[in-house]
Amino acid sequence: MSLLTEAMHRPLDPGYAAAAQRRREAGGEPAGRPRALTALAALVLGALLAVAGVRAAAGAPDADRGRADLLERVRAGTARADGLAARATALREGNAALAARLGGAVAAAAGEEAGALAVAAGATAVTGPGVEVVLEDAPRDPAGAGAAAPSGRVVDRDVQLLVNGLWQAGAEAVAVNGLRLSSLSSIRAAGEAVLVDYRPLTPPYRVEAVGDPAVLQTRLAASVAGRYLQVLQDNYGIGVRVGARSGDEELSLPAAARLQLRVARGPGGGAAGTVPTPAAPDEAAGAPGDDGGGAQ
Repeated sequence: MSLLTEAMHRPLDPGYAAAAQRRREAGGEPAGRPRALTALAALVLGALLAVAGVRAAAGAPDADRGRADLLERVRAGTARADGLAARATALREGNAALAARLGGAVAAAAGEEAGALAVAAGATAVTGPGVEVVLEDAPRDPAGAGAAAPSGRVVDRDVQLLVNGLWQAGAEAVAVNGLRLSSLSSIRAAGEAVLVDYRPLTPPYRVEAVGDPAVLQTRLAASVAGRYLQVLQDNYGIGVRVGARSGDEELSLPAAARLQLRVARGPGGGAAGTVPTPAAPDEAAGAPGDDGGGAQ
């Protein structure tokens, strides 16, 4: 208890009190250097705050102007989008009015022509009778090679010639292993693999063509492609099977997956616009009406 009482009544150590008393008696004052440093630091801090405030006040108008410009651009873009939407609506209504005025035989003829062009371009799926030609590698070497000899393997040129022959025979649509061919399709090779539109295929190669089965078979057999297939079968052992598909076994070919609009022409025949996505010159593929130089 005496220690607590002493700490409460005399918190300052007697030695510190005696030293302070001696300084006062000697006329000394506390050192002023800490006070000067504190005052200097306060001045520097105040100057920094003042400079920051001035800069912030000067930059506020620029920020306000930038924000106002951004808001104006947003409003202009919104107004432009609204105008385009209104124009599109008006054009749709105009098309509907024109279609209603045409009507009858003119509209039916235009629809038939559009459907025929869509089939020729490969833009729509088709179902109908036709022929199926299957090319298969020659049987494996019994001596133990484990694979068909190079001369007995179906290559890209074999598929190209067959596809071109079917186009020449009057095919309306052609697909290879389920991949629909268009005027932009390509048939190539990468090593030992046959590629159609840059997609690797595995044998056997099933080529389907929609059209009159009797006409297709007759014309194919009498063409250069038919004679070429006979040579592959007789001299290299490559399997070639040709069969008609009709009735319940009609062919169903999907739409082509690789279509790009490159050139559009107006009613007068002049070029109305060109999309800057040209295909490489070697990507031409077979299409109805090609003179045998279609699939590459």
